[in-house]
Amino acid sequence: MNKEKPTIIKLEDIAKALRVSISTVSRSLSNSSRVKEATRKKVREKADELGYIPNQIAKSLISGKTGVIGVIIPRYDEAFFIEVCRGIDHYARKHNYRILISSSRNSSRFEKENIMVFEKGIVDGLIISLTHQTKSQTHLQSMANRGTPLVVFDNMNEKIEGAMHVRIDDYSAAYEAVQFLAQKKSVQTVGFIGGTILKSIFNKRYEGYKDSLLSSDFSLKEEFVFNCKSMHQVHEYHEIYNFLSKLNQFPNAFFCSTDSYALLCIKALSKLGKRVPEDIQVVGFGNLHYSRLFNTELTSVSQPSFKMGEKAAELLLSKIIKGAYLPSEKIDELILPTKLIIRNTTC
Repeated sequence: MNKEKPTIIKLEDIAKALRVSISTVSRSLSNSSRVKEATRKKVREKADELGYIPNQIAKSLISGKTGVIGVIIPRYDEAFFIEVCRGIDHYARKHNYRILISSSRNSSRFEKENIMVFEKGIVDGLIISLTHQTKSQTHLQSMANRGTPLVVFDNMNEKIEGAMHVRIDDYSAAYEAVQFLAQKKSVQTVGFIGGTILKSIFNKRYEGYKDSLLSSDFSLKEEFVFNCKSMHQVHEYHEIYNFLSKLNQFPNAFFCSTDSYALLCIKALSKLGKRVPEDIQVVGFGNLHYSRLFNTELTSVSQPSFKMGEKAAELLLSKIIKGAYLPSEKIDELILPTKLIIRNTTC
């Protein structure tokens, strides 16, 4: 049995039903003051009755705007990116914009493919965090050169001319967190658990960790340093557990470059019979919502993830609507503050 195709209601159908011109219908649905309020009301009611759905493509061709922001993140299973997207959406919706999110799945090839799709006129601008595989940023520089509004947040290798950048000072945040540990009488050694060395933010956090140790006259012991290679939390846990289980002795504390790594570290330490913080203290990075969900709440560097999303959206919409990210075009970067939140995984 053949199903009938649904009828698509057009402006002409509304105009015919009300015996008015198509331009009157169009102006009424756009809430134009050129049409009397009584007529606008009749048109809206008839449109609802007939089931009219505006053609967004046609509207965007007329206005030159789609009302949509594109967002590309490296992975969906990272709470940090979820929080940033919440911030973007929160700000965008207050200004009558919607967001379209895509993941590069930690692949530079997928990242470029997503950008190509977004540049086909379905978004007014792009907010992106680069994958760790992205070595060359020429595709983004070309995008900025074409005048597409572009905001890069979190992970970036270098600045892109014509784009805006939103980040934290990863080096200083890590440095201060390790200083907090180094000043404790119970701490003589601090280990490090981080992510892939291909990601710039993890490298900056490691450099902050290393320099903080050396400035406190602590020795840097390579056997206490570990970088996960996997991009999946189940595999990351096994990597961390295997690393810890092979240690002949343990440091007094671990600084971890994300909250996720910190919690996986605590889980592995517990399985190995170590108590946190009595035997080993742990500091994470991110201060994401799950860092407070366990009985032993996590000491963590508070990274303003939600605010980062809001600011990225604010800067992008300013460029889309006003033609400039900020009043001063000389500023191409916004650095948000961080703070160490002390809880129960340190003593």
